[in-house]
Amino acid sequence: MLRPYVAVMKMNSAALRDAARSSPAPIEAELVSSMTWLINIRWLAGCGVLGATWVADIFLRLCLPALALYGIGLLILIYNAAFHFVSRWLLRRERRDLRPFDFLTKAQIGCDWLAMTALIHFSGGIASPAIFYFFFHIIIAAILLSMRATYLYAAMAALLVGAISLLEYAGVLAHYDVVPNVSAALYRNSLFIVGSMFFFTSTMFVAAYLASTLNARLRKRETQVVTLSKNLLSAYTRLETVYESAEAVTSTLELDQVLERLAQRTADALGVRACSIRLLDETGARLNVAAVYGLSDAYVKKGDLILEQNPLAREVIAGKTIIVDDVTADARLQYPQQALAEGIYAMLSAPLHGKQGPLGLIRAYSVECGHFTPDDVEFINAIARQGSIAIENALAYEALGKLDQMKSRFVMTVTHELRSPVSVVRSLTRTMLAGYAGTLPDSLREMLARMQRRADFLQTLIDDLLDLATGKADLSETEECVPVRLDAAVERVVERFKVPAQEKEIALEWYCDCADGPVKIAATNEGLDRILNNLVSNAVKYTPPGGRVAIKLFARENSATLEVADSGIGIPADALPHLFEEFYRAPNAKAQVKEGTGLGLAITKDLVVRYGGHIGVESQPGTGTTFCVTFPLLVELPV
Repeated sequence: MLRPYVAVMKMNSAALRDAARSSPAPIEAELVSSMTWLINIRWLAGCGVLGATWVADIFLRLCLPALALYGIGLLILIYNAAFHFVSRWLLRRERRDLRPFDFLTKAQIGCDWLAMTALIHFSGGIASPAIFYFFFHIIIAAILLSMRATYLYAAMAALLVGAISLLEYAGVLAHYDVVPNVSAALYRNSLFIVGSMFFFTSTMFVAAYLASTLNARLRKRETQVVTLSKNLLSAYTRLETVYESAEAVTSTLELDQVLERLAQRTADALGVRACSIRLLDETGARLNVAAVYGLSDAYVKKGDLILEQNPLAREVIAGKTIIVDDVTADARLQYPQQALAEGIYAMLSAPLHGKQGPLGLIRAYSVECGHFTPDDVEFINAIARQGSIAIENALAYEALGKLDQMKSRFVMTVTHELRSPVSVVRSLTRTMLAGYAGTLPDSLREMLARMQRRADFLQTLIDDLLDLATGKADLSETEECVPVRLDAAVERVVERFKVPAQEKEIALEWYCDCADGPVKIAATNEGLDRILNNLVSNAVKYTPPGGRVAIKLFARENSATLEVADSGIGIPADALPHLFEEFYRAPNAKAQVKEGTGLGLAITKDLVVRYGGHIGVESQPGTGTTFCVTFPLLVELPV
């Protein structure tokens, strides 16, 4: 159910992480980028003042103080160059502090307004068409600065324009006519000045209010988007952790791998420094560390959690999920001083409960007091449930392995005890059949011969059971693998079956493609001989007279492949999945050869796997069978 959703989320995880972890935040980043944008626009503004003055002076023949206006244009370009170099220096610094960018932005607006005030004065005062350029800066201030700063700049603009108008009206500043006989009468008209200032000031403050309000809403929306992105990333990470823990329950039975992965993913999903998983020991009195992530060795080795000395652990084991907001204020902890030395100030513990009772606990550690929330409790409880299932499955698997070993040891004991009496029976029957006990009647000789055949079969069964039980009981670990020549071993087995093959008129073919020299694998001589003997003997046994058995050995790169192909009775399709099971014999094999233990191929597969190899089979009834065995090559001989 979770797989399709998680798959979609994984496609967007990188984008989510970038959005949630971006620094600076979008508004702050806008401040930095807009500062550069202002500098680029100012190049055009300075050139625009110079160009407009040149057009008005040369082509329109307006009565303007061209020298002063040229000076204003050049001044804009000069201080803009200074701002450009300062901004480049700030951007090259490794550590970004936004305060210099904020100050630089305000300084730019201040310089622009002084330049615009001079430009308005020299281009007609209160009647200057350049007066409307103040609105652009109000909008820019509303985007980049706070609402308070925007209103302050609006008031400053009104004061600057009003001061110029009053000074020109009083004759303190000279008035420059843009259009002769038009603006000359207006700058001394008090009603025009009051009306113009009223509309200019009110428009400035209305523009400041509208731009600031809209920008505040945009900032709020952007903050919500960032918060939602972070929440979505957190939810995705937690969903992914739950999904992976559920997948781990069915993907592996290796307890250590499952718990280590679970601890790391839980810490990442909760956004904390560390996580640990502790399991109850056999006595049920201690909690031993089973997996840990993010903790120092010193803290991990401080000691086990003893339930008698740890009230908090007792409550968790009883089934309660507990948040410790401040380790210094919780007397239930067993090692509070060690936690503080580790830099841990908050903990979240959840029980691991199985079908038969408590298993242990999972605990997350934070370096911040009060870090954990009720959502974290729900998440860690979900992880604990999945972890409990994984632990129970792994423990059950280990228990089955132990039972299997116990069964194998029992089989070995019984078969060892049977071996001696069976050997005595075989020896006595051979002695009697050889005539050492006198002449025997034909009826008694036939009975002894049948007894001899059954005793021989029983001896074979005992030998097979011992071989199988040895592998199952892991006693084979005492057998040290040595470099063995696979090509020489195959050649010896082929030589062994030449006579039986000739007696059945079977063509026994042997082909070796080993141009690089001897083919060596890590195995034991006895085990490898048993593998080859089982495969070749079966091929000869179940191939009718006049058939063919082909044995081929190929050495390729890091592996050697052995094929044993025959033109025998074949194996039915429904029997192939059970071919390597203990005591299983295909129905057509039983019909052709009555006696057989059904353990040969099971032992063969066990030995192949023990030597790091793989065995497979392909067959068609009535056509033949091909066994394919692959071994890893031994590149270097052990010293």
